Amino acid sequence: MKILIFNTLYYPNIIGGAEKSVQLLAEMLVSRGHEPIIVSTFTDDKIDEVNGIKIYYLHHRNLYWSINSKDKKALQKVFWHGLDVYNPRFSKEITNIILNEKPDVIHTNNITGFSTIPWIIAKKFNIPVVHTLRDFSLICSKSTMFKGSDNCSGQCSECKVFSMYKKGLTNKQHVDYVVGNSHFMIQRHKELGFFQDTPSARIFNGTHIRKEGHKDKQLVGKLKFFYMGRIDYTKGIKLLLDVFTKVQDAELILAGKVYEEEIEKNIEKNTYPKNIKFLGYINPNDILSEIDILIAPSLWNEPLPRVILEAYSYGKPAIGTDRGGIPECIINNKTGFIFNPDNPMELEKIIRYIIDNPIEVSNFSKNIPSYLEGFDIEKTVDSYIDVYSKVIKS
Repeated sequence: MKILIFNTLYYPNIIGGAEKSVQLLAEMLVSRGHEPIIVSTFTDDKIDEVNGIKIYYLHHRNLYWSINSKDKKALQKVFWHGLDVYNPRFSKEITNIILNEKPDVIHTNNITGFSTIPWIIAKKFNIPVVHTLRDFSLICSKSTMFKGSDNCSGQCSECKVFSMYKKGLTNKQHVDYVVGNSHFMIQRHKELGFFQDTPSARIFNGTHIRKEGHKDKQLVGKLKFFYMGRIDYTKGIKLLLDVFTKVQDAELILAGKVYEEEIEKNIEKNTYPKNIKFLGYINPNDILSEIDILIAPSLWNEPLPRVILEAYSYGKPAIGTDRGGIPECIINNKTGFIFNPDNPMELEKIIRYIIDNPIEVSNFSKNIPSYLEGFDIEKTVDSYIDVYSKVIKS
């Protein structure tokens, strides 16, 4: 089976879990004897090969590359989003790729930067389309549905305007099957009128099962709590820093790029207490075996943080908020804890409970192996192959 996979970014341009999930899926498809081909946005047109997978990197064909939007003026962003609704500048190149590769199915993921043009061209060639919801870019210009300090209860007028055309294409005439990496993602889009008549399924982001990572480890000494990801306020970083400034008999280790100027200045001034450490960007495999518990404190409705699954693969429990798809990958009081970030005391109580009851929480690691089987990358690949086969036959 030949699968043409679109995603905004691909290796080495990795800024989050979506890129890792798409790459892992593609590489596992190769191991099953299938032929995935990647199409990704970039600063130039080029063709490359990574781990046996052919990659078409296409120039962004807009005012700027999507990941370079931070310093752009408001008017530039308006024009950028307008073109990202339907960008005909990709038509020739994507058409040529389809003619050259002759895929059996097209699998779109995050299409920010491409616009909806892959769907439209796919249907001109009568090629079935599977779309995976990995963010909110179809319904929100910021891709997060988060504004100020709160999650959006619905679409604002700006997002309604920019998503109107996209919404009209989220039917089974253009998208044959929609996948959510959590039930929350599918439900949220359908509530807002997207993919109303399109068959759907939840397929979790998968991870490799590390049997050696499931060794029982007692929580002893000064416990190490770990956060990995973008260090910005939508991720609940302020809450974390506030709690561990109070609870100094445990260690907080943060890994990831800092996006908040205030935090950068505080790091430079060495303002934070000694129990809080910033490591910058690191490979999770270099540290997950050394930490005790992962924390995913997102304020926004995060679709499904794959870092939780990566922690599980090392037998580490997780603490997460009740936002988005996070509760779908934590069993409260069995594989970790779930809390409401609107009540900061809840997280502090959980941290203190773990410190006071290390033996009880250590036993959570025994529950993780059987639970993690549901997130095995082999099952993820099986599910996608099944969906691809269904849409090709139909």
